[in-house]
Amino acid sequence: MQSTTTATMAPAAASSESVTTLTELCNDAANHVAQARIALFTETADTDGALDHLDQAISCLKRFAAQGRALGFNGANDERRTA
Repeated sequence: MQSTTTATMAPAAASSESVTTLTELCNDAANHVAQARIALFTETADTDGALDHLDQAISCLKRFAAQGRALGFNGANDERRTA
């Protein structure tokens, strides 16, 4: 179900690496959350299946965060606003 493509917003040095795009990771995470909801709200609620889908969604988001760190998109250079 997972496919890998070159990230469209990657810096030149990392553009040759094969990574999953933001859109694909978010799509996969959303699909897993939807499947978890379906598993919970059916006549025979499947809590184990729902938890498995939620674990997969979390995994997608962790991969996205790791890719962002690896590509230098961690927000470390962003200015923080204070109230």
